[in-house]
Amino acid sequence: MTEGTGRVCVVGSLNIDTTYFVPNIPSPGETVLAEGKVIAPGGKGANQAVAAATMGSRVTMVGCVGDDPEAEIATAALLSGGVDVSHLIRVTDAATGTAVLLVDGRGENVIAVDPGANQRLDPALITQHLAQSSYDVVLAQLEVNLPAVLAAARNRGSATFILNPAPTTSDEAILPQILKATEVVVPNRLELARLAGRPVPTTREELDQCVASLDFDGIVVVTLGSAGAAVYDRGRPRRAVFVDGVAVQSLDTTGAGDVFCGVLGHYLAARADIALAVRRANELAALSTTVRGARIQPNLLRAPGRPPASGRPAQLS
Repeated sequence: MTEGTGRVCVVGSLNIDTTYFVPNIPSPGETVLAEGKVIAPGGKGANQAVAAATMGSRVTMVGCVGDDPEAEIATAALLSGGVDVSHLIRVTDAATGTAVLLVDGRGENVIAVDPGANQRLDPALITQHLAQSSYDVVLAQLEVNLPAVLAAARNRGSATFILNPAPTTSDEAILPQILKATEVVVPNRLELARLAGRPVPTTREELDQCVASLDFDGIVVVTLGSAGAAVYDRGRPRRAVFVDGVAVQSLDTTGAGDVFCGVLGHYLAARADIALAVRRANELAALSTTVRGARIQPNLLRAPGRPPASGRPAQLS
């Protein structure tokens, strides 16, 4: 299959990441000395948008940035990644989102996020945009306010709605409504456990039990890190198809889940079947861990030339 040019709308977050490379993730009360740091554009939504665009999809990013220098950096990075930013909104009384990451010598990480302007995304603007546009896939995460995600799920038209439920939330009022309007949900093990209200699964049987406990009848794709992924198709909650992990020398797992979701969105927008989409997403997410940073490197994907991006953020007082 050649890379397609499906249309993908990413409703989500844009952050500026400060990553510290440490010998180990500190325990409570412990101080460690960093071995270096990198400041770079991130955010789950933006990372996923760049991954889909790098694969060849026509991607539009819908999100919010602040009225600050960080907004220029985040916007320029999306443009250079082939993403249309004409539907980004600049808010004047909130800062662009930021995140602090610690990455240890094995490539594992912990992350703290200050959402900033990401929480200002207006559900009415999303509804209006989706009513005036046509997409094959709408992809969202939970680093923006939940009413905005719900608006995207309910108003995606004929598009496939993919939810990456990260970071997980305890909002028992809105999250079930979002899931009811979702066709494909992509949690990792921890996120699956929180959605299901069960312990974190460590065996295939426990994965089956978690998925069966969800009040959800769509496709569940569980990312398992170095162990690969598990796909639960509609109507078959206890019959997973497992995709094996890819053996790589990981330097930094930051953003691997975002690469997975962006590549998955690209293939589903190109009308690939779910098995192929998950297999390719799994392969490329693994490859993304062989270099440092939360964004996919184009040379890892061997993607064709990207379509030109367009637009600048609109202004919101």
